[in-house]
Amino acid sequence: MSRNNNLRRLAAGAGTAVMAVGFAAAFGVTEAAAAPVSQSTNSGQWTFNRTISNGTPAPGETITVTNNIRWNGGLAPTISALKDIHPACLAYVPNSSRVNGNGVGTTTPDATTVSMNGSWIRSAVDRNISYTVQYTVGADCARDTALTTGAGVNANQGLGSTNNNTGPNVSVTKDATQTTLAIGPAPQATKVSTLTATVTTGATGAVEFSNNGTVLGTATVANNTAAYSWTPAAGEAGQPFSITAKYLGDATRAASTSAAHTGTVTAAPTAPAAPAGLTANPATVTAGDIVTISGTAEIASSVTVTAGDKTCTATADQAGVFSCDITTTAAGTLTVTAVATNGIGASPASAPITVTVAARPAPDAPTGLTANPATVTAGDIVTVSGTAEAGSSVTVTAGDKTCTATADQAGVFSCDISATAAGTLTITAVATNSVGASPASAPITVTVTAPPAGTAVIALTPISPRAGTSVIISVIGADANSPVVVKNGADTLCTATANAGGTATCTWTPTEGTHTLTAEVTVDGTASTVTKTVTVSAATDPGNEGNGSLAGLFGSS
Repeated sequence: MSRNNNLRRLAAGAGTAVMAVGFAAAFGVTEAAAAPVSQSTNSGQWTFNRTISNGTPAPGETITVTNNIRWNGGLAPTISALKDIHPACLAYVPNSSRVNGNGVGTTTPDATTVSMNGSWIRSAVDRNISYTVQYTVGADCARDTALTTGAGVNANQGLGSTNNNTGPNVSVTKDATQTTLAIGPAPQATKVSTLTATVTTGATGAVEFSNNGTVLGTATVANNTAAYSWTPAAGEAGQPFSITAKYLGDATRAASTSAAHTGTVTAAPTAPAAPAGLTANPATVTAGDIVTISGTAEIASSVTVTAGDKTCTATADQAGVFSCDITTTAAGTLTVTAVATNGIGASPASAPITVTVAARPAPDAPTGLTANPATVTAGDIVTVSGTAEAGSSVTVTAGDKTCTATADQAGVFSCDISATAAGTLTITAVATNSVGASPASAPITVTVTAPPAGTAVIALTPISPRAGTSVIISVIGADANSPVVVKNGADTLCTATANAGGTATCTWTPTEGTHTLTAEVTVDGTASTVTKTVTVSAATDPGNEGNGSLAGLFGSS
């Protein structure tokens, strides 16, 4: 071949080189920063000194293969083709091949070969030739696996040589991944916590969960997450934890480990400790009085205080303080304990305390009795008032009549008595509580005058009757031993005989409503009729409860 032909080939190669640079600029072919790998291999009488720009490329990355070839024989042959052999998953970058820095016509006879074609004459003084070629790493390359490369020379005189495994090998890295970890609820002894790992979208395979470097277990990735249930043992309470999630990778994705979640395993909740610091205020009471029991217990626990056969409950506040009231009932020494309860169970009973309960005495005699008015006509009402032990029941006695009342919180009571017979009426009062009755009060007297001559009256006991309750009807002022007829409207209730004092009585059980009572009597030998209008309240009318008084009104004849 002539020198001019060689020059033409070089010129054509230069043109191809310029075109290749243009394509590279147009398509943005780049190479990532990488660690080159090299290998020198003898093949026949040739030495292939090969360098790959990155021995561990990532998918999508462009790598450059450089092969510096030396002829080691005698008379140098003419080279017609330089071949670069590569894994099928590496895609040749069009127009990227160069021979001695110049562009060159290139073919790809199969998926693993790039053939740079031309005519290159070597000589004894110029035994070397070099080429470069670029590939784009495909996503279909096996990952973390040695992929072999090779080279070949086609030459005349039968001096060509091809070696499919000249090296160096390349290993395509797996795609980087990221793993994050969430834990909920916070680790607690004997309680399940869910460890949830989230990995890069599309990842498959498994995640390994560890605590303080010890593997707890694994879970399969589904929809980018993997979850594992961890229950710390009771003995791990108070111990530090450091939980990590390690994605183990798959065929194309690299492993990755989450940041550690650290902390201390909390103890499992337990039933409360026994309440403490119980106090009673006051510590000495009279039966029937209230004692306030206070103390401390687990915050928000429900506390039941037991004192004899009585209980009270309270909830411990945010400071753990509780208090509740007990009403004492019997004299003696009262033993008080408390038990706290939470969602787990009940505490032991607290240390007991005691309260001294004194017996409640019977009331003192009522005092300050007054009668209003102090002088009445037979049949009139007298209101008796006074003071007695607060809450006690007071019975007022006036001759053969009584009335009752309950002393209010100030100890004041009053009730009404009907004076039925002329003369001096002596009145006393007795107070009663749960223990017993008081002595009788100092007596007071009321002067009762006889009704005007020729008159009679009707009196009722009680003065405010209730339906269904027996009422005593008294007719006062009749002639001694004379007959008396008592009627309710047209109905005769009874026929009685007046006693020596001129009083006749009978019993009536009324119904609710307004009634007109009449008494047919003889007064000073003359027959007359006495009338009284009575209002009877309902059987459950609370305004009339306990009213035991008598009432009398003058009747009309």
